[in-house]
Amino acid sequence: MSQRANKRESAHMGRVAAMECICCYLLGRKQESKTSVHHVRVGHGGAQRAGHFCTVPLCEDDCHQGRNGVHGDQHYLHILKMTQIDLLNATLERLYGDQR
Repeated sequence: MSQRANKRESAHMGRVAAMECICCYLLGRKQESKTSVHHVRVGHGGAQRAGHFCTVPLCEDDCHQGRNGVHGDQHYLHILKMTQIDLLNATLERLYGDQR
């Protein structure tokens, strides 16, 4: 998806960007760099990404772009026994889980 985000998508990504890194949270670690928004890449071609609602918060220097992160060897996902879709589910649960 290469389209520019609309208002609702931008608002959602803003809420995701305000969260702590979902991997650090699940690993019980302290986040050490700023949060960036990652579009999950499961079931898409190499240059494609999921829509703007399919985003997760990841710390930029480690879980996102770092050697063990989703753009590296994905070691943290292996430790968690999770996929990027599982991270998306955990993100949405944290973001919207308390609403009734």
